[in-house]
Amino acid sequence: MSIDDTTIRDLIGFSDPQGVLSIYLETTASMMSDPQPTAPLEIRDRISKLTDDVGDRDPDLARAITERLERNEQDLARLLDPRAHGRGRALFLGVQTGRTATVSVQLPFRHRVVHHDSPYIRPLVAAYDEGRDAGVLVVSRSGTRLLRWSVGEAEEVDSDRFVVFAEQVGRDMSGPSPANPADPRHGNVQRQRFEERLDANRQRFLRDAVNKVVQHATSQHWDRLVLSGAPKIRSAVSDLLPDDNDLRVITAEPSWEDAAPHEIAQQVWPLLRSVHEQRERQLVASARDRALSGGAGALGVREVCEALNEGRVAHLLYDDSLSLQGFRSDEGTVHPDVPDVMKQADIAVHPEPLLIERMIERAIATDAGVTPIGPDVAPDLHEHEGMAAILRW
Repeated sequence: MSIDDTTIRDLIGFSDPQGVLSIYLETTASMMSDPQPTAPLEIRDRISKLTDDVGDRDPDLARAITERLERNEQDLARLLDPRAHGRGRALFLGVQTGRTATVSVQLPFRHRVVHHDSPYIRPLVAAYDEGRDAGVLVVSRSGTRLLRWSVGEAEEVDSDRFVVFAEQVGRDMSGPSPANPADPRHGNVQRQRFEERLDANRQRFLRDAVNKVVQHATSQHWDRLVLSGAPKIRSAVSDLLPDDNDLRVITAEPSWEDAAPHEIAQQVWPLLRSVHEQRERQLVASARDRALSGGAGALGVREVCEALNEGRVAHLLYDDSLSLQGFRSDEGTVHPDVPDVMKQADIAVHPEPLLIERMIERAIATDAGVTPIGPDVAPDLHEHEGMAAILRW
């Protein structure tokens, strides 16, 4: 199973009386040929450490976790199989019920083993944000290919071929004039006129293709388009693309005219990653500027929690290294760990050791975007407790 809105919402609703194990694994191509790959060994070591830690607090729960893993050994073995699909994989396992859910994508996850009341979804949210849909436009003299890239995989969604309207006309115009076959100059003139007409037709073809791509990108909410092709035709298409801040065009040096979608997907990922930091800076700057000017922005944990509880958050931003404790209510509202939170009237709150996760869940439940901010941009949020939001109003 890959990642989409439904996947994350289903996992948010996944609960178990004895908690859920969330196991994340990153695989590499070298693991397939390694007789004893290290990743499965590391995951099993992390599982052993987790059960030891849980056993110090609750021996019965630790025993239940061990027994559940033994009963679901095949699920764990499939997760750890180096030949299975997905560079990044995750297994979610209900300790008491035995309910399982799996995720497999071509983006990497860091190794993690977590036990909590519900699935640990922060890595999925990060992968879904960075792996959000993007377009890949491959242009050549023979036509265009449009691919949709999503969480590390690509599929072709459209193609158009540039067909010369009359190849015979091209052959007729390449030779001398029938009226004076001995004079080659007439042939040169005819050939030049034909090539000019051919270039004009190709320009119209490319203009129509670009218009169709832009319409598709708008309807699919793509904010990135990777453009591939030979330098001359790639430059011609680039000039036709609108100067639109909502669609960032990224140039690919290789020409992928005949490349398979999976080959394109592998080469596209680093290009998309290269502009991710710029997007993070723009989002943080937008939230900060809006908030400081009294507009639709929020800064700091308390303000963001209040906006989440009111359903006003359009885009949640947080330092990806941040770990916060706080409170949550029976109604699902989230509250920071501040002295007066327990004094609120008409609301029962409970300690929440994973406040960030509950804030993410609240954001997703209200159709807000979520972007974890990486270490290069996170200092821009330090004076605001590592938290900001762009608001709907």
